[in-house]
Amino acid sequence: MRSLTLVIVSFFLLGNVSKSLAQKKYVRKNRTAPITIYGDSNMYSRGIYVDSSLIYFGSSDGSVIEYNAEEDKSKSVLKLARRGENRDVEAYNGTLFVMQSGDNGSVTKLTPGGGVGFIEPLEWKGVFLDALDFNGKIGFLLGDPIDGYFTLYHTLDGGKTWSPCEGKVSAVTGEAAFAASGSNVHIANDSTYMFITGGMASKFHKSTDNGKTWVTVDIPYYPSETTGAYSMCFADDMNGVIVGGNYKQPELQMNTTYYTHDGGETWFNSFDPPGGYRSSVVYRNGVFYAGGHNGIDFSYDGEEWTPFAEGKYYALSIFQGQLIATMRHGRFQSFNLINP
Repeated sequence: MRSLTLVIVSFFLLGNVSKSLAQKKYVRKNRTAPITIYGDSNMYSRGIYVDSSLIYFGSSDGSVIEYNAEEDKSKSVLKLARRGENRDVEAYNGTLFVMQSGDNGSVTKLTPGGGVGFIEPLEWKGVFLDALDFNGKIGFLLGDPIDGYFTLYHTLDGGKTWSPCEGKVSAVTGEAAFAASGSNVHIANDSTYMFITGGMASKFHKSTDNGKTWVTVDIPYYPSETTGAYSMCFADDMNGVIVGGNYKQPELQMNTTYYTHDGGETWFNSFDPPGGYRSSVVYRNGVFYAGGHNGIDFSYDGEEWTPFAEGKYYALSIFQGQLIATMRHGRFQSFNLINP
């Protein structure tokens, strides 16, 4: 019996060792992934927008940097005095929409001809904006609660006019949104908006009628000012992932990641979660990638995650068939995608 027990234990340990070695192969490989300098050493970027051979970075110093991959050159396309951090960059029909997060909500429009305009409704005074998204000419914008209700605006004409969503979404005391990577909102189609929240309550909010009515689902993150849902990504109408955690304790793995297979009606804990807090998640070719302050992981279904890279990252995007991840000191790193 002792011999049989030893054999079983040996096979179990050998299996764990083999799994660990298989997981670490991506980390080892990606230690030499190329790093590109796009900006000053005192900046980092939470907002990324990619377009053909260009990447636009919304940076912590209030600037927007355009990086041309074909020429390997960067240039500043926006730098305004007394502006807060730019935490999201989106676009429609060649016009960039740059979201500033600060004491007063503001979105800067940069037209293809170099024109600069500002979207600053009086109602945004004192509002901290968290993220925006575009799907064709439809745009959706999220801001922190005012008088107990989230700030929800949308545009149906490509950003020419913005109006409050008809349906209101109440926030419990201490519930807010995290402007970590511009990815806590999502427009699934012409009528479906989604956003996630955190803090003292973490929730998934969804509207299928352009913000007229909302359905809310609780996400069981531990309640605290710095804990909750930070980023979400859907592979299709039914399958999606929410990542987050506590950025002040990035090594904690428990309750950092959730997945759904029914369009967000129910969310489940990942069986084998990422390596800790994750601020950004993207999807391409059957694979989810989640990045944060202590690395990047990948998953095929959101249930089990495998270590992919080591480092401190802010936001992820897919560019020219590669995963790009912003870093400190005005840099980004490029990785080859997983082949499922």
